[in-house]
Amino acid sequence: MRKSLTAEQKQSWADDGFLILRDTFAKAELDRLAGGVLRAVKGGSCYSGRGGSLVPIDSDRPYPAPETMYTVEGQYQDDPDLLFIAEHPAVLDPVEELLGGPACLSAFISYLKTPGARGTGGDYQGSHPTGHCDYKTYHQAGSSLNWLFVIIPLVDLDEETGPLLVSPGSHKASRIVPVNDRVSRVERASASNIAPLVDAELRRGDLLLMSMFTWHEGRANDSNHDRFGLYNKYRALDAPPACGPQLFGERSYDSLSEAGKRLMPHHSDLPFAEARLIVEHDGKVLLTAGDRGGWQLPGAPASIDNPAGQAVTAKLIRQLEVALLDSLGVEIPWMTFVADYFDTNGVRRVFAYSDDEGASVGAVSSPEFRWVDSVGINTLVEAEELGRDDADAIRLWSGKPCLRGTGESAERAKSVAGAPGGGTT
Repeated sequence: MRKSLTAEQKQSWADDGFLILRDTFAKAELDRLAGGVLRAVKGGSCYSGRGGSLVPIDSDRPYPAPETMYTVEGQYQDDPDLLFIAEHPAVLDPVEELLGGPACLSAFISYLKTPGARGTGGDYQGSHPTGHCDYKTYHQAGSSLNWLFVIIPLVDLDEETGPLLVSPGSHKASRIVPVNDRVSRVERASASNIAPLVDAELRRGDLLLMSMFTWHEGRANDSNHDRFGLYNKYRALDAPPACGPQLFGERSYDSLSEAGKRLMPHHSDLPFAEARLIVEHDGKVLLTAGDRGGWQLPGAPASIDNPAGQAVTAKLIRQLEVALLDSLGVEIPWMTFVADYFDTNGVRRVFAYSDDEGASVGAVSSPEFRWVDSVGINTLVEAEELGRDDADAIRLWSGKPCLRGTGESAERAKSVAGAPGGGTT
């Protein structure tokens, strides 16, 4: 039976931007989850590094290397002792209540910090040295406009182990602002806008639900034992991440129950083969001549082999924006995810951009390009001069209502922020 949050709990969420449900999980569940994390770390199925630098684990930093953070990412895990928690009713019920409807898993992460490992880095926009907000235009989970954190500590986060600090009410300092009738952007808060960070006093077995805009900080591990837990992210189904979702591996997808598989709508072991962009202006879409005749959306091949790799979504945007600057002579300031398409070559990811100012119109006046309205799209499809996947993406962009944000490459986001060396979570 679904258990609803109380009116007091929902008001606390609205006021503070986070909600702590104490002693949510049984000891057996916590032991099972901790065992799954430790197996992944000890078996090398994780990343390791110091500070913000993560590399696949190797013989130089096997567990338990001191002053090291090990990162276990669920998209390449198939251990039921890890993934069962993603669909646990004690997690999923409040998540979907707070998000306002059906949700999916956008990130499954466990961080394990050995003694001496440092705390979190600062916000990428440079306003705080250690605290940060995880809404990021270049992040596969953080670029959605309706998502939340689920944090489950597997040890007590006391003063020595490294408390998790939160800023009550800081979620109210960021604003979602319409770009047009289809896309919105976020005015992110800076550290000067928020209340002081305070210790959430999280203990093993607690459940912390935290808004995407809530500022927080994880302190260094000054204890003599590991500091670890789950740091998952869920988003509303109708709020896709602007820079595109992370693809979970097929083994991860298969590890969920039949009912739980809905939580991973984006899954594949195929590499990214290509990225394309819908450029729209004044109700028309830009098409470019195809290599084999006909027409297609402008795009570029992808040089990313591992769809489950680190920061793959932002890298794909970077490759596409560089290629389009070369081929179109137009700088694309942002783009937003529309859909993925799969064939034997791999994954083709399609983004969209509303060129409301018409900057691209004069730049693409050669016969290799044409602007086509919805009637023209249908005509080209019927004549087999435009692929059905491209046409489907255009229809999704034009017709399916959802909450879309602006996605960027990490390079562009940090350059605009004036903090190219911004810290990582």
